[in-house]
Amino acid sequence: MTTEFQKKLALDQELFNAVRLIKAGLGQLQTLDAGNDFYHLPLLTLASGFERFMKVTFCFRWLEAHGSFPTSKAFPSGRNEHDLKCLLERIRTECFLDDYVDNIPGAKADVEYLNSKELLSFISVLSDFGQAARYYNLDVAVGRNVQTEDPDAAWQRLETEILLARKDLMDEITNNSVSNRVHIKINNEVVSRLERFARALARLYTIGKIGVEARRYLGYISYFLHLSDSDLGTKKYELSGSAL
Repeated sequence: MTTEFQKKLALDQELFNAVRLIKAGLGQLQTLDAGNDFYHLPLLTLASGFERFMKVTFCFRWLEAHGSFPTSKAFPSGRNEHDLKCLLERIRTECFLDDYVDNIPGAKADVEYLNSKELLSFISVLSDFGQAARYYNLDVAVGRNVQTEDPDAAWQRLETEILLARKDLMDEITNNSVSNRVHIKINNEVVSRLERFARALARLYTIGKIGVEARRYLGYISYFLHLSDSDLGTKKYELSGSAL
């Protein structure tokens, strides 16, 4: 039988892995350009990283509320186990406590952001990828009924939406169609949105007060915790995700 101590050690490693996966995925996003369209890698890494981060966060909140860790029944099984949209909804409703949201201006801003199309459009693609779309091409090849959009095309569509919404980027393309700066700026915008999501989760570990046990892991989440608004989209990430 697994002891509480073993469970804490396991969550310790899971949170460590989650942060490294997210940072590695952001680094992989930053390498995408006209000569590198390998979207599959950052989608795979980020979907796994954010799923782990949210599940660990939920476990800490459950421990604080119930005095023990949740059982496997706390999370759905099968394909729905990787539904990031469902996980995010549970984080919003069960971890963003009223006292936190009502009294901390930053918490109100975080909740609004977690409900925004600006974030949810990307979480939706990562969620589909985690549930089934990572096998999109194999499913097409064997004639299986495909229920998701091609993940590469879906992500590129979101990048195009960013491009079309920014006059500076459109002007850049008009003036220099072969410039790589447009790719860099779009990548930075995407990274900024995902960093803000990670920061909102990290804040729960301190001012969010999801539990005493959660505060023991500030060393793991401190990078995202201390990102200022002006920092978002400006950091350079290592592909290994090794630096905390």
